[in-house]
Formats: sequence, structure tokens, C-alpha cells
Amino acid sequence: MIRRATPADHAWIQHIGAEAYRSLGDYGQILPSWLDHPGVLTHVEQSQLGVLRGFSLVGFYQPSDADGRWVADLLAIAVAPVRQRQGRGQGLLAYAIDVARTAGRASEVREIRLTVAENNMIGRRLYLANGFTVIDEQHGAYDGGQRAIRMARWL
Repeated sequence: MIRRATPADHAWIQHIGAEAYRSLGDYGQILPSWLDHPGVLTHVEQSQLGVLRGFSLVGFYQPSDADGRWVADLLAIAVAPVRQRQGRGQGLLAYAIDVARTAGRASEVREIRLTVAENNMIGRRLYLANGFTVIDEQHGAYDGGQRAIRMARWL
């Protein structure tokens, strides 16, 4: 089951995110500002017993290259280490795309973007398999030094 995150979920999201993105930088410090931002929708995936297994954060903004239109940005997606390789990331990604598509009906969001580390081959394959294409191979670097690749998908 995937549902909107509540403030009670934030500590778990922060912990799992910091662990998942440890090599990229200090996401334990980055995530709280995203969790509290009104333009970011956070969802968690949980078992029927209420055990949290993964999360996604989708933000909405107007980039300078989108002719005044809004875009969705998959800011973060992570699955608890003991729950990985069970299709949970695929489910969370599909849900995030659907959230962006639903929001797009009201505010003309036409694409969803994301940034992935060059060495994250599992993530890159997942995104490519779900219709994302590379739009910027040199989108900067993470604090950990990895090259950032920008990807996008039309909704």
C-alpha cells in the first residue's frame, strides 16, 4: 500500500534516505527541508501490518527552461535495504509518475524529471525502462563527487 506520508513518518524517511544516499552527501540534512516544503508530496509504501518499506518525494516547480510551465521533480526515492530487489522501487516510481500526471491535469505539469548518480546503474536502468531519457549528462556533481545525470519523462 502506498499512502501520503505524515509527520510521524519523517524520522524513518530521514533515516532510510540518509542511509540510501550516504555516498552522495548528507541527505540526513537535506531531506528535512524537502519534507517540510509545501510544494513537495511525500509518499510511503507500507505493508498491511504498517511496516514502512520505501518512500518517494515529488516536488513541483517552474524551471527557466519550461516556458512558464510547471514540472514535477522526483527528488528522492528509496527502499529500506531489507526490502530491496522486491519490486518496491518500481511500484514507488509508477506511483510518483501517476502523482505527477494527476497534478498535471490541474496545473499543466507535462513532464517529470529526476537526477541520478552516474554510478547508480540499478536506478538508471529502472528509469530508462520506465520511459525516462537523459537530457543532461553533465548536470553537476553530488557532494560525494559522483557526476549527476538529469533525466526526464513526458507525462
